[in-house]
Amino acid sequence: MNGSRITNVGAIYGQTIECDCGKVHHIEPRQVIYRDAAWTRLPVVLSECTTGRRAVLLMDSRTRRVAGKAAADLLRGADWEVCDVLVPDPAAGAWPVCDDHTHDWLLRRIEGADVGLSIGSGVMSDLGKWIAFDLDLPFVCFATAASMNGYASANVAATINGVKTLVRARSPRVVLSAPAVLREAPYELTSAGLGDILAKSVSSADWRMNHFLFGDYYCRRSVSLVAEIEPLYMDRPESVRQREPEAIAALFHGLLLTGVAMTMAETSAPASGGEHLVSHTLDMMSSLDGTPHDLHGRQVGIGTVLAAELYRRIINLESPEFAPPAMKIDREFWGGLSDAVESHYAPKRERLRSAVEVLSRGNAWERLRQEVEPLLRPPERIHNCLKRAGAAYRAEDIGCSPERLLRAFLHAHEIRSRFTVIDLAHLVGLLPQAGAEIIETWF
Repeated sequence: MNGSRITNVGAIYGQTIECDCGKVHHIEPRQVIYRDAAWTRLPVVLSECTTGRRAVLLMDSRTRRVAGKAAADLLRGADWEVCDVLVPDPAAGAWPVCDDHTHDWLLRRIEGADVGLSIGSGVMSDLGKWIAFDLDLPFVCFATAASMNGYASANVAATINGVKTLVRARSPRVVLSAPAVLREAPYELTSAGLGDILAKSVSSADWRMNHFLFGDYYCRRSVSLVAEIEPLYMDRPESVRQREPEAIAALFHGLLLTGVAMTMAETSAPASGGEHLVSHTLDMMSSLDGTPHDLHGRQVGIGTVLAAELYRRIINLESPEFAPPAMKIDREFWGGLSDAVESHYAPKRERLRSAVEVLSRGNAWERLRQEVEPLLRPPERIHNCLKRAGAAYRAEDIGCSPERLLRAFLHAHEIRSRFTVIDLAHLVGLLPQAGAEIIETWF
């Protein structure tokens, strides 16, 4: 029964859908190959993407050992010319990063390719999409961990000029992975994937809120893609911790479908709301003071608990008074990133004014609560799921003090133009006053 759920949701890949939202969705990736020794399919898969025989293969030192070297050898044995690029670690013990410097470094080393291939997880996937878009190449990804929701999307979460930024790039034609590879991946990566996908309820509510307040495009179908398989990892999170095949498969396909939702929407909004901004802010704080940060998805799980608690408190407000916050960034906090942060925050000022105007009309507040509440999960359920799965559920689990987490929580709304539950909490006067108490309650 559970296997059929995964088969059913997987039928969407490569389809063209005339949607009730008014758009025609051309679903990428066209194919997902999830089977034992899936990398043996690479010569055929790449041949279906291009008539050329030159592939650029991106990997890091870890993913080279897992599948990268085997993939390169296999392709060369099938008469492919392979330019394999080992993306370096920025420092001893650190992971590669997806930023403008790494992007430019890669472009200088790649020429004459016919197809792009990444072997890895978040950073390798994002760099591959970004480079493939810039060089106008078809792109294929071999996933080595069920660690994040971006594999199937066209979006790249890149750091540009020190600020976490969304870059629109190119979806993969095909995503491949092997059950054994995902089960044997470091569990911190798998737990990051769980944190990333649990954000779906909050990000969907944020997206619906933007539709209600500003008339932004919204697609119900894209929001509901993971509904059928969500119980396979959320109701039994211990099965993820124990690396049970069905749970890992459900988590992986859930992450893929969340990426599909972003491509359908042509925005990251279905999968990235206020909870993601907390994680991005922690990353940016790290770049300012050198304090290490954790994996994105592990931080997102913490941010999702915070955002879910904000939504619960906001929905319980019967007749709040709305007032725009100061509408300026904290330059002392952001230091050398202030000008870059300001450029991202500036477009939101008009949205903040508009939100106050809309919410002050008639029964708008009650209608908004009715719109978003069905999409949400209680913070207790999210927190408990993370705990039972052995994922990050405390500030200390991500190497962060409660005080540092509070600073990220109170500044996260400044880094993007997108309106989220964190902005709404400021409009109704919940933040910054309740920030410390919320952190103390949960972390």
